[in-house]
Amino acid sequence: MLLLASLLVAGAIGGGAFWYGWARYTAAPQVAGEDQTAAVSALESAGLEVAFAESAYHSQVPVGSVIRTDPRGGAQVLPGDTVTLTLSLGPLLVPKVRGLDEDAAQDELLAVQLDFGESRERFNETQPAGTVLASVPAVGSELSPGDTVDLVISKGRRPIEVGSWVGKDVERAVQRLERRDLVASVTEVFDDTAPVGEVVAQSPTSGTLNKGDTVALTVSKGPELVEVPDVIRFGIDAAVRALEDAGFTTRTERNSFFAGLGFAVRTDPEPGSMAPRGSLVTIIVV
Repeated sequence: MLLLASLLVAGAIGGGAFWYGWARYTAAPQVAGEDQTAAVSALESAGLEVAFAESAYHSQVPVGSVIRTDPRGGAQVLPGDTVTLTLSLGPLLVPKVRGLDEDAAQDELLAVQLDFGESRERFNETQPAGTVLASVPAVGSELSPGDTVDLVISKGRRPIEVGSWVGKDVERAVQRLERRDLVASVTEVFDDTAPVGEVVAQSPTSGTLNKGDTVALTVSKGPELVEVPDVIRFGIDAAVRALEDAGFTTRTERNSFFAGLGFAVRTDPEPGSMAPRGSLVTIIVV
């Protein structure tokens, strides 16, 4: 009887120790790779609580599925223990940063756990200075957290030297400006000193412009031609006045054979001919 009682007591103690020790534990369900809903359902059905760690990027595990658990699947847990799930954000892709300013683009990179490397500047005809043109690697490229991304930043429009074209032939000036992606606007004027086709003024006179901007060129048409008035048989004073009113300078020359009559008999250039305004007309008088 004493032996039987001893055996019963030992069995009870051993059974209690087993139950309150190892027997109470169960293996945590394997839920890595499962989507969030299925994983939570499996854990709760096993009498376990569920918590969530910060989600992480993973190139192989779809967005919203379980990357890992703590404790891991198969580990011994007690009813009511908590299993922490880390869900996938999917693969880490370079975000779109084109059109942002440099600071905002860096913030976008940091927000997805990428590091900013360096900025490379280049001229751009459409994006203002300081605007991001591209990233290196390009948007959508798959990286790992902590990888470096460089930015290509706009320097604004490329400045183009205007150059000085005064005194140059207009055709040459237009060709050279067009090669520089500038537009030449030509206005012709009469000029008593510059030959036909020579640039006599420009605007702007120097400095830089941008692609498609206009340089205004003022080009000589040569001196203005005026018809020589017919002053034959005019008195000397009347002939001089008529020619000067027409824009000419005058000089009188007397015919030695008929001196003293006081009227014009010929002009050089001849009446009706075209001569530059301001040029000299010689009046032959008798």
